[in-house]
Amino acid sequence: MSSQRKPTIVFCHGIWADGSCFSKLIPALQADGHEVIAVQYGLDSFEEDVATVKRTLNRVGSPVLLVGHSYGGATITASGVDDRVAGLVYIGAVAPDVGETVQQQLDKYPSDIFSRVEVADGRAWMLPNGRRNRSSSGPRILRLWLICSSSKRSRAHRGNQSRSGTS
Repeated sequence: MSSQRKPTIVFCHGIWADGSCFSKLIPALQADGHEVIAVQYGLDSFEEDVATVKRTLNRVGSPVLLVGHSYGGATITASGVDDRVAGLVYIGAVAPDVGETVQQQLDKYPSDIFSRVEVADGRAWMLPNGRRNRSSSGPRILRLWLICSSSKRSRAHRGNQSRSGTS
């Protein structure tokens, strides 16, 4: 029997979600012997969100697998340089290069998503037509995306902040 510790799993959510979007996954992973936590960042700035991920690393055991969905991929990429991080898992996530913003990466793959968003009061708000076009009949990854998506608000300038460091 191996005495090697199972990795801690730290989930990092996307812009249209919060940490609770992983609530259906966490119990199964805990039952398998993993320590699991979902980061809850405020989406006020990329730097603050990365700092929140790093603070979360202080609360859990090592080694850590960082799991990012959507925008969460950018936060795990920036946080992945920490020695306690054993791996990065991207679920339908962005992974900007050093100096590249999330928006620059998204611009490489044009989408009509911003026709489904309204910017008001310094935040981006998903409109009802943004939720209507989602279907749970798609592949497993799409279903996870649906679980992690909500009508939450996001900071309007979020995508134009670049990351530093590389993992």
